[in-house]
Amino acid sequence: MNRPADRTEVEPPDLDTVQRDVDHALSRRIELPPRSVIDAGTDALVQHLTRFMDYDYGHDEQESGGIAVRTLYRVAERNLDVPVRPTPLTSHRAAYTYWHTVATLTSAFRDLYLTHRRHEDQETSA
Repeated sequence: MNRPADRTEVEPPDLDTVQRDVDHALSRRIELPPRSVIDAGTDALVQHLTRFMDYDYGHDEQESGGIAVRTLYRVAERNLDVPVRPTPLTSHRAAYTYWHTVATLTSAFRDLYLTHRRHEDQETSA
């Protein structure tokens, strides 16, 4: 899906940092981490997710890949919508679940980004 040029990210994301933040959110735990850890992790992942969403993947609206990408964008935008995002009044468990959701969406966009980059590299080398 194409985003407006003024929102398109120029620098590639730091994939090591993205992976570390996703792994941190999705790691198995015996108990919930402190709310401050959840909130900081969520903020970092929202930044990564937004950055991936700003990238121009160049999918045509009519391509089957374009439909999948559009759907992924809709799900991500719905989850980034302000009324859905946790507030200080949100329960600890709901904030934790949201952190997981954003981590999963970030991971999906990271995979889309990597696939797109590989495709671009193949076209460039051909």
